[in-house]
Amino acid sequence: MIGNDRQTRRRFLAGLGTVASVAVAGCSTLPWGDDGTATSLRMSPAEAGSVLTDNEPTVEWPAPVRPAKSALETELERVDALLADVPDPLRPDDVPNGVVRETIVEKRDEAMTIRADGADAMGAAQYHAFRETRDAREAARHAATTWHAIDADRKSLVADLHDERDAVDTAVTDRHEALEYRGTDTADGRLRACLYYFQHETDLANAARSLDRWSVAEADDVLELGESVGTLEFATATTTVWEHLDAQWLADDEPVALESTFETVLERSIEAADEAGFPAQDDDWFEAIGLGDLDDQYLEFVLWRAGQPVEDAQNGMKEALREGDLATGLSTALEFEVAYRGFQTVRGRITDGDVRDLSVEDVRAERREALVAAQQARKAELEGGSLTEPSLGAYILAETLRSLAWVDDSVRRAADREPETTVSLTSQYRDYVRYRSHLEALPAAVEAFRARLLE
Repeated sequence: MIGNDRQTRRRFLAGLGTVASVAVAGCSTLPWGDDGTATSLRMSPAEAGSVLTDNEPTVEWPAPVRPAKSALETELERVDALLADVPDPLRPDDVPNGVVRETIVEKRDEAMTIRADGADAMGAAQYHAFRETRDAREAARHAATTWHAIDADRKSLVADLHDERDAVDTAVTDRHEALEYRGTDTADGRLRACLYYFQHETDLANAARSLDRWSVAEADDVLELGESVGTLEFATATTTVWEHLDAQWLADDEPVALESTFETVLERSIEAADEAGFPAQDDDWFEAIGLGDLDDQYLEFVLWRAGQPVEDAQNGMKEALREGDLATGLSTALEFEVAYRGFQTVRGRITDGDVRDLSVEDVRAERREALVAAQQARKAELEGGSLTEPSLGAYILAETLRSLAWVDDSVRRAADREPETTVSLTSQYRDYVRYRSHLEALPAAVEAFRARLLE
């Protein structure tokens, strides 16, 4: 804890005590006990593979607005134009250097795969396909520039690229600074606006960061030049994509200014997070959460990882308010509500847990319960409509399930090891526990967030 805010700390510990003493819906006690816990999750690859016997996570990304079909087609045509001069197939006679040749082919194939998916997209999927054209354009120009740079005048090329970088950096900055929060002043309109402007801000911020890190020099090889130019193409595509989406967004039913609403909700979210009194993760943190005598390194790590997103979200809200990125701040506010409740659940389960060794069945059950929690979240009846409608809640649901799928991928890699080896699923189990707690917390977290947004 920072300072002497004992009352705040008592409120925090009291809240955790409540969670520890009251059964949490959908939760069972964690089968953890002593320092042997981590080593008890060592098993054969075949046993590890049995964790994935249930359904795969279904990730459905929400779409707050749709692009015009013609705009999507224009972006796909840009991919074709960039690749038009790159020989297909690319033979050793064209590019003798095998690494360079393989990179050109790899990037061209990546661009064409994204292009094909975009051409097939229908309905709400066109929104995601439209944003993904940025990746297609980046890969296509990477391939094209690597090809052309082999025989290009390096001095002239680099000079042109510096000019292009300055121009696109100005375009990204101007668009970010000119961003206004507008939308239909209804429950659905506010929820969509939060999601729309969060993704708008995030894409522009990502483009700006890539340009800040950008560099190019005459001494760069053709692969480095291709990568540098791909970064410029991605940033340019970002401004193009959001210029069109803005036109689509503002064409909806008489949008009104929402900036004051967003700012008020963010400020109230920060106040609520401060009142929760979550302790800073310093040397005294385990004492501050009432588990200074835990004496189990594995459980300490599980708890620490469960607490990290709480502290990150609390700091992120304040930074977003300072920077004026209100929609990003609102997304982080919902992340705090999810992570804080999730942490309370994990801490309560550890406090009430049985003392016994883990097994592969425990890992499998944790994953299964995470998927059950996701289904329950989808069915939850909330103010403002279903959690699956375009909103920050739907986005966090999809993001959490994607993270769960990534954990599944790491289990598959363990299962693919040589049969005679031994693998460990300690980190995967820890992550299943955390994501399960977040999915179980999501409906209540969304309700708390919407109570402020929809007043």
